[in-house]
Amino acid sequence: MKACGVIAEYNPFHNGHRYQLSEARRMTKSDVMVVAMSGNFVQRGAPALLDKWTRAEIALRNGADIVVEMPILGSVQSADLFARAGIRLLQAMQCDAFVFGAEEGTAEDFISHSRFLREHEAEIDRIFQTYRNDGRTYAAQMETAIAEVLRPQGSAISFSTPNNQLGLAYVKENEQFSDPMETAIVLRKGAGHNDSDSSGQEFASGTAIREWALHQGKETEGKDMGRFVPQETSEALERRPLLDWAPYWGMLQYQLMLLSHTELRNIYQVEEGIEYRLKKEAEDAADFIAFIQRMKTKRWTWARLQRVCTYILLGITKAEANSFQGKAATIRLLGFTEAGRRYLNTLKKNTDIPIVTKVGEPHRAGLELEIRSDRIYRLGGLPLLEEQNFTRSPVYIRNDQQKP
Repeated sequence: MKACGVIAEYNPFHNGHRYQLSEARRMTKSDVMVVAMSGNFVQRGAPALLDKWTRAEIALRNGADIVVEMPILGSVQSADLFARAGIRLLQAMQCDAFVFGAEEGTAEDFISHSRFLREHEAEIDRIFQTYRNDGRTYAAQMETAIAEVLRPQGSAISFSTPNNQLGLAYVKENEQFSDPMETAIVLRKGAGHNDSDSSGQEFASGTAIREWALHQGKETEGKDMGRFVPQETSEALERRPLLDWAPYWGMLQYQLMLLSHTELRNIYQVEEGIEYRLKKEAEDAADFIAFIQRMKTKRWTWARLQRVCTYILLGITKAEANSFQGKAATIRLLGFTEAGRRYLNTLKKNTDIPIVTKVGEPHRAGLELEIRSDRIYRLGGLPLLEEQNFTRSPVYIRNDQQKP
């Protein structure tokens, strides 16, 4: 069986995601679609709108065959580290191909640029060092350094857009393997990655759908975002707890008041003396949005601050992060279809990483961070949100429950 992998968040799953899965299967002629999906906290440092089990089930009913969970120290990360964790997970699942969405270009464009950048790493680092004290973020400085190296070569596509940046990171990581996966691209249709206005578009962005779901009946009166999502997502948005940072603000504020400056410095990515401002601004901010607005600078972007806040909320330390090398100790299986079940039966005989269907001994130690994170995530959705680990088994979708 040929397997094709996709790295995703599905926050929430929309028609663009269904289109991508369908096109990926067609383009790669694959029998099985494997999704490495973020768990209950997503890449930009926010709680997922819908819990991981709900999102996994929707994906399985709309084109996915296997959904496995990305470790939280891979999913809540900047692009390069997010890509590393996702690609390594797909490699561990022995995917033959992987597909990602991009605004423009071909797989060959991304592969050639990836190889060119790898050959010029020393030059990129030399240019990057000249920007170290200009007040910008690491990502902005690195983007400029890469652009300077690429400029003489010329490029028909831009690597400044979010999807293209992430796609390049995927390809760079995949190319590190002695047997890289076949690479294919599904060109993005409709609204951009972070667009909040989807009027007149065939597909809506996840950002627009989240804003609509969280504020129905207010700013979004007259907008029918339901046409941009499959029925399963629409029903989940009506029935399930919908989460963002709002219900966790009091918990985060308490953590920031409770922890000393020294204890905060032990938290992953708390650096450059930011712990002093974090404690000071948390005292007077009325809510999470106001807090981030107080904290935001050119160097400390919204996404970077949200990730730091996630690590503080979940108590993730530098020591815990340093022990994570981008490769999961265990693979958490969230769900599968009949085709996925057949593929898993062959995979288990050959993989050197255990695939976990039940949380318990002897594999619990490899999932402690996920268990802790899920317990805290659930607090924001009580009393409606169910326990996320010990009472859960992978979602199984029969052939007659999948959409064609």
